[in-house]
Amino acid sequence: MLLIVLIGFGATGLVSFLHFQAEEEEYHKDRLQRKEQAIEAHLTHELTRHTDVAVDVSELPDAFYFELCAISEIHNMDVALYTLQGDLIVSSNPALMEDGTFPMQLPQSIKQNRNEIVMVYPDNDSLGEVMVYAAELKNLDGSPMAIMMLPYTDSLMMPIEDESFFWDLTYLNLVLFLAAAALAYLLSRSIARGLEAISSAMRQSKGGSKNTHVEWHSSDEIGVLIAEYNRMVDMLEEHAKTIARAEKESAWKEMAQQVAHEIKNPLTPMRLMTQLHALNADKQTPESIKEFAEGLIAQIDAMTQIAGDFSQFTQLHGSTRKKVSLRIVLKECHAAYSNASLLIPKEGEWSVIANEEQLLRVLNNLLNNAFESIPEGRKALVSFGIRTEDRHAHVFVRDNGTGIPKDRMQKIFEPKFTTKSRGTGLGLAIVKAIVESFHGRLWVEQSSEEGTEIVFSLPLQSEQG
Repeated sequence: MLLIVLIGFGATGLVSFLHFQAEEEEYHKDRLQRKEQAIEAHLTHELTRHTDVAVDVSELPDAFYFELCAISEIHNMDVALYTLQGDLIVSSNPALMEDGTFPMQLPQSIKQNRNEIVMVYPDNDSLGEVMVYAAELKNLDGSPMAIMMLPYTDSLMMPIEDESFFWDLTYLNLVLFLAAAALAYLLSRSIARGLEAISSAMRQSKGGSKNTHVEWHSSDEIGVLIAEYNRMVDMLEEHAKTIARAEKESAWKEMAQQVAHEIKNPLTPMRLMTQLHALNADKQTPESIKEFAEGLIAQIDAMTQIAGDFSQFTQLHGSTRKKVSLRIVLKECHAAYSNASLLIPKEGEWSVIANEEQLLRVLNNLLNNAFESIPEGRKALVSFGIRTEDRHAHVFVRDNGTGIPKDRMQKIFEPKFTTKSRGTGLGLAIVKAIVESFHGRLWVEQSSEEGTEIVFSLPLQSEQG
């Protein structure tokens, strides 16, 4: 907007300058013509005053030298007389003959354009462009006697009145430009305030903060935009609540299906065992009754394990956490799994913020899976340890088992997944949930038919903290 204002001011000044320049040039032309007419009339008057017969051209220097100078002073104009062939006869100012304003030979362009204003460039570069008027001087008998040339040497500079006008125009444009700049600033600030409010609200929402309404008390275009943004925030919040409810319901449905499925597994053999025991009630012996009771207890223990696993899965985030030394946890775990190799450096505590019991549960689960993955006939080679990288402790568990099939690699941490004939399939899911609750990460480093390595990473805490 300011650029358009500046262009408008420049165009106004240029048009005004060209107008005044054309007007000034026309004024000088009119003035030169009036001067020529007055000098021509004065010369004719002087000619008739001295004689009443036609005058020869050769007599003009003697007849007009003093009168020509007087006429020049009266009209404040220099004048020169030339023969019809263009030779200089006499001039009112010899100095103009030297600088080339009055040439000794009249240029052809002036001779051919008599009674017209012609622009010429004298030999003296300092004069620049000079306006010249040439007219025929008539003899007493009406015949052409000589050529009278008048150079208009007055300054063609801008008059004081025009210069004053341009200064006034400049001041006016400056005031208008400052007013436009102030208005543009206020308008841009008004627009920017609304956009900044929206962008700030969007940045807060990206940072995890709750989407909030933007306060705006104007009904202009920015107000319409902000009202639409506030409406979108309400819609997003409602959609988020709907999605959260749907996800919660889906999670509970999936969990209920999993619980029902896992409970059915031990209930089916319990039902068959009970029916078979009832059919053979008259044939029961102490040994068969004992066998029946042990079978029921085994199935009841399986149901107890199912209940315990699901209870652990739903109560991971309620445990207390503190600074725990991974060296101590790994050594305690090694005491229970002495047939596994512990690979740790001689020095270092590797403190993390966690729950010690849950860390032991993670290691127990991973080590149990490692031993159970080793097929019969193969000597078990299980090891676990720690290494540090980028302010994180990486705890690994390696085995020489059968490995994890590639088509199942992405599913091993899902709650329903298991490769064993028994169990709930929640083991690795619980391990993953525990590690992530400590702001860690769990992944399979490598797996093949020769063995598997699973790693979980936890952020280390400074010794001072």
